[in-house]
Amino acid sequence: MGTFWVLFRRVVRALWFLPAMFSVAALVVVSAAILVSSWFPFDVEVEKLPFTISADAVESILTIVASSMLAVAVFALSTLVALLNNVSQNATPRAVPLIVADRAAQTAISIFIGAFLFSVVGIIGLSAGIYTELGRIILFSSSIFVVLIVVWALLRWISEISRIGRVEETVERAEKATWAALKRMGRAGQFGCKARRTIPADAKALNCNEIGYLQHFDPAALQSLACEHDLEIHLPIRPGAYVDSQTPLAWVEGEADEACMSDLRRAFLVGSRRTFEYDPGFGLVVLGEIAQRALSPSLNDPKTAIHVATVQTRLLSGWETKRDALAEAQQHDRVSLMPLDDAQMLRDAFDGLITDGAESREVINVVLRSLHTLQKSAPQRLGGPAKQLAAELLERSFDTLAHEADIEAVRETAVSYGFGHAQIAGSEATH
Repeated sequence: MGTFWVLFRRVVRALWFLPAMFSVAALVVVSAAILVSSWFPFDVEVEKLPFTISADAVESILTIVASSMLAVAVFALSTLVALLNNVSQNATPRAVPLIVADRAAQTAISIFIGAFLFSVVGIIGLSAGIYTELGRIILFSSSIFVVLIVVWALLRWISEISRIGRVEETVERAEKATWAALKRMGRAGQFGCKARRTIPADAKALNCNEIGYLQHFDPAALQSLACEHDLEIHLPIRPGAYVDSQTPLAWVEGEADEACMSDLRRAFLVGSRRTFEYDPGFGLVVLGEIAQRALSPSLNDPKTAIHVATVQTRLLSGWETKRDALAEAQQHDRVSLMPLDDAQMLRDAFDGLITDGAESREVINVVLRSLHTLQKSAPQRLGGPAKQLAAELLERSFDTLAHEADIEAVRETAVSYGFGHAQIAGSEATH
């Protein structure tokens, strides 16, 4: 997906976009009634209309809708703000964009604001006396339809606030966003680019002009420019990497003038923070933060941490076992990308659980179980890193667990999951 479409999708998913669109739609409907009044000022015979309605009756309905929708819209927005604060405190602030982008909440709030604006503009038109009998009928019919839509939105909003903001719901949304990012990378995890670790000695650096994080790059645009100018482009970093003015976004092999380098630079999107769309490692980190917050003394909710460990395992195991079912991205033979670091992905997922969960025998056992599952799912890619993390977890647990019974239980669990005596002996040797 091109950089423009990435930015466009972000605008469409912004909290203000749908309310703005519904407000425009409300203005269009009211304007249509006004235009009908101007097009047919005297030619319509009232006796031939299906029914007639007075201006006072329509104004009464619109007044009720306007006064109630203003209060409901304010209430809905204040409720959403409270839910976002709850997510920040009980889950992680990094998960707030997932809640803000919720279409159900945006639609409900948009309908409330659009209905309010529709009513206000309609009242103004009635007070100015610009509606004919036919125009009032159109306005009345539209008002009935708006009332029905508002009732539907209220019911949907009630259903939405019963689940949005809960930690379980936040974990589910983070899981979906992370899995979507994994799928966008394609079967090989390369966004359709070649895998290459070494950089040619004669390649020219394409440095970044900003400080932040690489959020997206457009391999199709890079491939097109590479074909046009006979270039080979090598990307040493992946989405989610920190960049500054001295960080090469890419290494360009071939003759590229300043205009070409500027065009290449526009294929990269750098922002102030990491995002979910093309950075699955960020999704794993966010899930880990939720687990860490659950293990904090203020919450003391190890069951949520255990649930997150299961989610992390499902994501990483699914990425391996379902890889054949994933669609492969378009191949870009002139663009190469640093291969995915499987060990870093595993550490992104379980680092927080290992550092903050070493005091809980229950959490330790679940993390060992997760590492065992991933070791079986991807023995070549994740076997070694899983054993290393298991050894680190055992070392921390033997140092923090106070009771010998807990230590013995952890030791037995480690052996049963295949983390043999070598890791346990190495962990015990440090104490």
